[in-house]
Amino acid sequence: MNGTATRKRPESRMIAAWIALGAAAAIIAYLLFVPPVLGVADNGDFNRVMGASGIAYADPQESYADRYFGYAHQLYRYGGFTSGGYVSTHVLLVAIAGGIGRLVDPHTFDIRVLGFCYMALMLTALWILVRYAPAMRGKYTTGVAAALLAIIGIVIFCDVGYTAYYQSFFGEPYALVATLLALGAAAAIASRVESDRRSSAEPDDPQQTVRPPSAWLLALFVAAGVALATSKIQNAPIGFLLALLAWRMASLRPDRGWRLRGRIGAGILALSAVLMMALAPDQLRHINLYQSIFFGALKDTSNLKRDMQELGIPDKYAGLAGTNYFQKDTIVPQSDPTLRREVLDRLSHRDIALYYARHPERFVSKLEKAADNGTAIRPYYLGNYSESAGRERSELSYAFSAWSEWKHRHMPNTLAWFVACYAVYYALLAAWWGRSAGRPGARLLAETLAVIGAAGAMAVTVSLMGDGEADLGKHLFMFNVCFDIMAASALAAAVYGLLWGIRTLAASSGNRRQSTIIVQPAKLSGYNREE
Repeated sequence: MNGTATRKRPESRMIAAWIALGAAAAIIAYLLFVPPVLGVADNGDFNRVMGASGIAYADPQESYADRYFGYAHQLYRYGGFTSGGYVSTHVLLVAIAGGIGRLVDPHTFDIRVLGFCYMALMLTALWILVRYAPAMRGKYTTGVAAALLAIIGIVIFCDVGYTAYYQSFFGEPYALVATLLALGAAAAIASRVESDRRSSAEPDDPQQTVRPPSAWLLALFVAAGVALATSKIQNAPIGFLLALLAWRMASLRPDRGWRLRGRIGAGILALSAVLMMALAPDQLRHINLYQSIFFGALKDTSNLKRDMQELGIPDKYAGLAGTNYFQKDTIVPQSDPTLRREVLDRLSHRDIALYYARHPERFVSKLEKAADNGTAIRPYYLGNYSESAGRERSELSYAFSAWSEWKHRHMPNTLAWFVACYAVYYALLAAWWGRSAGRPGARLLAETLAVIGAAGAMAVTVSLMGDGEADLGKHLFMFNVCFDIMAASALAAAVYGLLWGIRTLAASSGNRRQSTIIVQPAKLSGYNREE
């Protein structure tokens, strides 16, 4: 009827986002909450988070074999809040989950409460990424692209290799959801910048949103970036990369308030990285330094005497080369005060970095070891089931594991492969960035993906220099997250390219048919024939 307002149809990306959220929620809920409940067994790292969060083991007398490595635990009890010297904002999320758990059951903490918190954060990130997927010409094409992007995201990031971590006290899932939320916020800001730029040229396109990037999206990016940088000491340097990106975002709007918020956000991100490194407990610092020296620089060296002399380490500690900090029956106990005074208090990670700079072939050998472990999303020595489930010790779940198992079993795990992947990835990003002149939103998205790749490379470098070859399968988790985002973005680019090609061919075919319809009647009519 005339004069009656028509209801605006939901945008196709919005529909795809809600469908994706429902599908992902069903998969994660099935993996986490339907018995047998999944988790990841403790390798000894849980207690420093649990104590600071007011959570304790259900059975204080539990044997070592039952508590560690073999079986995940579903039920815990509440305890006192102890600092333990562990610094991480990850503790805050676990403490919040503990508070919710106390409301549900004041006596027993069910790990599924923490799993639910992670699921909510993961679904939020997925919704934002699909909702603000890059738009194409035509609402149906945009909807199809967003739906395919959602499928890629679900297959990769709802994989049990990632999801099982949600029901553990490891910091890895905290870093995962923080990374995806930061990526989602950056993608949303880029999308709004593009929409705002194109709205004046195409005012009737329903895919366009005239709203400029909001302060809330910038705040989400900064908050997620701070969470990532403070998830664990290894990830702290990533905060500097994100600070550069926040500074870049400050130039996307001309108003003074936005620019000020962007620069403040960049400062907060940089400061969080500095504080995370500065507040590292001395004990943890010495553990990591021991690992980087004896289980890193001196491990598998062909000239042990030379390397020890170069680092200024007395010959009597030669027997420690190749040992880790937690190994028993070493020739010198790792906690020996003389070892600490003569080696650990005198050297620093800077000395290890300089050693690798003088001997790049040694660092390349470490990178090769990392590449060999770089395709495993989860540690295969930590079980997923509780003992009460009646499964074998250290048994793993392979439900919804197509992506993680393909990577682990079939993807090349050589340094040359990863170097080639990075080279192609950055070449494509550079080409995209170059073709996006005058499109600040598209350039921001390319720069964000470039930062993600750099964060993955940084995670490997920091892990090797900061902790040697210790537990590489787990310490390369952040590298896997970043590499999987790189893979997902490459697949998404292929999807967009294919849809663009199909649409172009369809438009070209339509133009040819229209030309035939217009021209042919003139040829057949005979009115223009010569008599």
